[in-house]
Amino acid sequence: MKYIKVAAVAAAIALAATACGDDGGGEEKGASKDPAQLKVWMMGEGTTEQTKFLDAVEAEFKTKHPNTDVQIKYVPWPQVATTFQKAAAGGEGPDVTELGNTDVQSHIEQGNLADISGEFGDWADGKTLNKTALTNDQADGKTYAVPWYGGVRAVWYRTDLFQELSIQQPKTWAELTAAAKKIQDSNKADGIAVPSDQTNALLSFIWGNGGEVATKEGDKWVGKLDQPQAVEAAKYWSGLVTTEKVAPESYIGKHELQGPQRDFALGKVGMYFDGSWALKEMKKLAPKNVDKWGVFPIPSKTGGNAPVMAGGSDLAVWNDSKAKAAAFDYITVLNNAKNAKAWADYSGFSSMRSDVKFSDPKLEAFTSIASNTKFPPISAGWGEFEQAKKVLPNAIKAIMQGKSAEEEMKKANEQANTLLNAS
Repeated sequence: MKYIKVAAVAAAIALAATACGDDGGGEEKGASKDPAQLKVWMMGEGTTEQTKFLDAVEAEFKTKHPNTDVQIKYVPWPQVATTFQKAAAGGEGPDVTELGNTDVQSHIEQGNLADISGEFGDWADGKTLNKTALTNDQADGKTYAVPWYGGVRAVWYRTDLFQELSIQQPKTWAELTAAAKKIQDSNKADGIAVPSDQTNALLSFIWGNGGEVATKEGDKWVGKLDQPQAVEAAKYWSGLVTTEKVAPESYIGKHELQGPQRDFALGKVGMYFDGSWALKEMKKLAPKNVDKWGVFPIPSKTGGNAPVMAGGSDLAVWNDSKAKAAAFDYITVLNNAKNAKAWADYSGFSSMRSDVKFSDPKLEAFTSIASNTKFPPISAGWGEFEQAKKVLPNAIKAIMQGKSAEEEMKKANEQANTLLNAS
């Protein structure tokens, strides 16, 4: 197997132009089941463990396609948009690609993904895939991608501090604030980490207060971020930093990987928001603290679990691929029960297969939390709203820095009305 890493934006553009051309052996589209080469794009940096996993996937794939060389290209998440834009503009791309599930509809609308409805219909394992997640991969009755793995956010907390300070699991916003304050006042750690660049967790607070980002009215998305429920959620989130002062100001302008995850693992903060995948990284940071970590659901305002955003990655065949049949075969191998289990245990992300569960008991809570998932607006413009423009993170950052919550959420709502309806 050959591997390529895209290490910088400039390199991403250059490699997308040079490494993703017509090197599939000259077959007609979908005509050959055994192409000379299959180009697969994976998101992220590409670790030694991931490479080992993908080597095993290729070995299994080669039992059906012995003459096909699989070329893996790792695309770091910050460079995903640039790399895909270059590939689409140049008529170039991979055969198989991982892509964020919130980006799928945008790629479908742009015509980047192949219609795999027939192949998916013949794949028996397709029946095990999460039906809500699969809906996000479909348009006009056709299927363009399949769910691979997913993850939801929860509250990671210090079990030792909760026990020592007699803190019960928070079930409401008020109880969450009280828990953070108790930890803060103990001088043993900061109460809670609340980074401003945390769209997924913030959505749970909006939804947990009965609010929405936008709702579909006819053929149009109508923003709801200026409504009282969403504004109150933004005030609560920001207020943990500015009003209650139970969260460090140092996380303003940052996301959970830029301090909160590390600080929680090292015992410097009592609670923070993250997913099941965080456990693997935290074990590397502070293996001796593993027994001090627990998880509970993000609470709604008045009680009960708030809905959680089902983030994750899907798998698709690029529309320009000249080896579509082999490309779909690779997806079925990558996402069969055995490999889905191995990937879940390695990555910490939940499989989108109903027959695959986590092996680590510490992650069991995420399985039940994920039963209350919700998708953001399934719009081609969501990727632009969430990632490129960072609408909600920018609004929260401004509020944390003293701007009016009503005014900032009104601006965010105007962007929602524009971006979510862009075609």
